[in-house]
Amino acid sequence: MRTFRIICGLAVGVILLCGLAYLLVPGFHSRYLRFMGKDAAYYTEVAHACDSIMVQHPPSSTDFVTLYAHMVLPYTLKLSGSDPSLPKIIRALHADHILVSTNRVFIDIPPERMGGFGVIWERDEMRTNYWTLQSNGDGLVKTVYEESRP
Repeated sequence: MRTFRIICGLAVGVILLCGLAYLLVPGFHSRYLRFMGKDAAYYTEVAHACDSIMVQHPPSSTDFVTLYAHMVLPYTLKLSGSDPSLPKIIRALHADHILVSTNRVFIDIPPERMGGFGVIWERDEMRTNYWTLQSNGDGLVKTVYEESRP
């Protein structure tokens, strides 16, 4: 009976240590959870970096991106996520690609172990002086930053 208690105690101890390591070591968390765990200052910096991308890479009337045979996005540029002209904070997201249009930046972040997600900085369609930064992981859209502009 004593051996059984020792084995159970060791098993519980190992499980607790693994759980603690999972919580404390950032590498165990998905990119999505790491992105969602940031503070307001970080999201503000991401949003303003997206603004700089729109200024640096303005799409023209001849630019378009074909996503699927039946889906073409006019006035849109497609940039590599590792493009050296991107702000450092955007490159740190390790995106596959970034779609830039006149009122929107979409950052496509590939999956690691689980599904990937997108980060969207765009002007609100109803309130044209209002911009939002959202994450979209597995269809769950969450606004992480909002900004009103004159």
